[in-house]
Amino acid sequence: MNAKGTILHKSEGFMVGRILIADEDSSHRIWLNSSLAGAGYCVEAVSDAQALTDRARATAPDVILLPERLAKRSGNVLCAKLRALPETRNAALALIADNATRAGRLSAIESGFDAILRHAPAPRLLRAWVRNLLRRQAAEAELQNALAPAAPLGFAEASDQSMAPPGQICIIANSLSEGLLWRNNLTARMRDRISVLDPQRALQELGNGQSADAIVISHSAEDPDRSAQLVSELRSRSETLRAAIVLVQEEPDQESTISALDFGVNDVLEDGFEAIELSQVLRREMARKARDDDRRASLESGLRMATFDSLTGLHNRRSALTLLDRITEAAERTKEQFAVMVLDLDRFKSINDRFGHRAGDAVLSEVSQRMQNCLRQGDVMARIGGEEFLAVVQSCDAATARVAAERLRRVVADSSVKLGEDGPEISVTISIGMVLGGSGGSEGSAAELIDLADRGLYAAKSEGRNQVTIYQSAA
Repeated sequence: MNAKGTILHKSEGFMVGRILIADEDSSHRIWLNSSLAGAGYCVEAVSDAQALTDRARATAPDVILLPERLAKRSGNVLCAKLRALPETRNAALALIADNATRAGRLSAIESGFDAILRHAPAPRLLRAWVRNLLRRQAAEAELQNALAPAAPLGFAEASDQSMAPPGQICIIANSLSEGLLWRNNLTARMRDRISVLDPQRALQELGNGQSADAIVISHSAEDPDRSAQLVSELRSRSETLRAAIVLVQEEPDQESTISALDFGVNDVLEDGFEAIELSQVLRREMARKARDDDRRASLESGLRMATFDSLTGLHNRRSALTLLDRITEAAERTKEQFAVMVLDLDRFKSINDRFGHRAGDAVLSEVSQRMQNCLRQGDVMARIGGEEFLAVVQSCDAATARVAAERLRRVVADSSVKLGEDGPEISVTISIGMVLGGSGGSEGSAAELIDLADRGLYAAKSEGRNQVTIYQSAA
């Protein structure tokens, strides 16, 4: 305990999570702290809302544990304040309820809490909740950190989830009749599509194209291991890996709750099915999933923009150099040859001057698609300059490479590019310089091989254009 009365616990070795506890009851603070001791967490406990806010700003905790009495006194203001702070915007907020009434849980969900724990949960159960919340918080933080560099460009902006289309909810109850009853009660409160799965074939149905943004599982007291096994299976499959999963128990079952939390459920309702509470939990978890899905889509979009040329859809120069480096390294191991070609559209400037830059872009796009379609899967086609391209053909000898280069030349030259239905037709040709790399070919880095192929391109241009020239060293 420090001079201000703050309890600090720091385990030996590395920290796997920062936990901030706020509770007016000193004995409860000590109990919570000791329950989390030895699990490798960095735990700090304070006594009031102001101290909580101050320490949250200073330490940026991963999980915040609040007692219901403190949350009630501060109302929704405290939760909203924590969500507004940059240091705690993405922290997991857990309410430790005094009596765990349904009304209290509904109020906590509406206030923005991520989990509601019963008063003085057993240490094993408390740690299971903390583990679960930490995993989820870490996954969200990883997404945000990955998107952080793109934030100034606007790629990381979160969409308004209130405008999101209806999601898909799947119910796996103990019987079809129970599932249909749950669906009927939820349908009156939710705009999402709700399906009831056969409890004996749920995994097969989900693996055969049945999508799910959220899955509700009814816990069976007669077969308590079934729900944990089901969650484990769902979390191991790509189709349901990121679906929100909610477990509904008829009455609290500590061991089943611990197993379910460790296998990856998003929440556990311990007092049986109740449509209002379950619908609120589902809305909260589906909104979180939709937000994370948007972040992943933004990340994929940013990655694509960093890897591919926006006009032609081909690899850009940076991506092509990386791929060529890998192909060069692989060829050293396999003792195979590969061909590097630099291609340049002939007299492209005259196309821009005569027909305009929009026509030039249309020519680039059309020619790129033609050439891309000429290559095998695994070969590389990239745009590395204005009208300059790079092709890499793997596992080929000189004769095969020559045939591939001639095919690329012909696919450009043999058919003109038509600009729209009533637009002009533009004849285009391309010159190609080529060098062989790998076993028996020229040696060098990706950049050096491109330079050699570029010399071949210069020769092709000098000798009249619309032809393929293979660079060969003086040796």
